[in-house]
Amino acid sequence: MNLSIDTECCIGCGACAQYCPGHVIAMDEEDRPYEKYPDDCWYCGVCQAECPENCIQILFPYLVR
Repeated sequence: MNLSIDTECCIGCGACAQYCPGHVIAMDEEDRPYEKYPDDCWYCGVCQAECPENCIQILFPYLVR
């Protein structure tokens, strides 16, 4: 799985960092989110749900059988 953050559409509100239960997302000097601890992400979807601009997506890999 992968967390995709579109920093171009981000308004810098910080909701993703504020509500992330694992404190994986942080804000940089320009108020843009980034994955501070990408290996610790739970992929719970809270950041995606809280983003008012829909700038965060959790990308699930294709199921291969």
